[in-house]
Amino acid sequence: MKKLSIDIGGSSIKAGIVTDGTVSDRQKFSTPNTYLDFKILLEDLIKRYRTVDDFELIAVAVPGTVEDDGTVRFGGAIPYLDQINLKTVVNKMSGLPVTIENDAKAATLGEMRRGNLREIRNGAALILGTGVGLGICLNGSLYKGSHHQAGELSFMMRDRRVQSGDSFVGIGLSAVNLVEDLASILNTEADGATVFAQLNQQASADANQRFADYCFGVAQICFNLQTVLDLDKIVIGGGISSQPLLIEKVQEAYQQILNTSPIIKKTVKQIDITDAFFKADANLIGAAEVINYG
Repeated sequence: MKKLSIDIGGSSIKAGIVTDGTVSDRQKFSTPNTYLDFKILLEDLIKRYRTVDDFELIAVAVPGTVEDDGTVRFGGAIPYLDQINLKTVVNKMSGLPVTIENDAKAATLGEMRRGNLREIRNGAALILGTGVGLGICLNGSLYKGSHHQAGELSFMMRDRRVQSGDSFVGIGLSAVNLVEDLASILNTEADGATVFAQLNQQASADANQRFADYCFGVAQICFNLQTVLDLDKIVIGGGISSQPLLIEKVQEAYQQILNTSPIIKKTVKQIDITDAFFKADANLIGAAEVINYG
């Protein structure tokens, strides 16, 4: 089945036609600042795709908690989506069946069914973007929690006490914030590919330290998840996951944590940390894997 998949993020909205795990006709837009502008953009996006593609369903990935009826709670990086039944909104715009899922959980579904979590009984997908999301696979099934909030890592504390927004994972480990910080240090455009090209070329101690601190923070999350869930694999998604240096440095930092003491190394299993198979397309493809709609 051909589907129009829409990935709504805090900084950008991506869309594409997904067929059998492949994406075509990609488009990308800046996320509007108001709900009215958001609705206008969404309606226009659907109309544009309808002029060139004959899709049968619209699949949406969105930050925040998604209830069974398609209502978004606590819209994450997009507060104006709180309490909006996005499934109904998109259905009225298009007249088509609609699926909607939390972005990280959608990405995890895609990795479970077609990507680097296939045949993994216990695993997780860590999605690094404007905020930080997590999808958890337990006993071969996507785990949502009692209130559909499992994996809301953006609200996890990373300091012993709350000192600022940076004390929480969503701000402190935001990939968007990292790219902006590195761009400022390296005096270059705040674009991921450009920033990492400059990071590899310039001998900037400040930029390298900022990046190292970020990777260590991601490794801490992986380590903490492993102590609680005892996983087989963690895959890292989001646009930044296309940078091989990120995965390499996170793996090194994870090993550094394990080596802190002999008892930690002996007790906590070394986990496989790798990039998501679909990288920046993980949310788009994963959204198209959601099958419960009505």
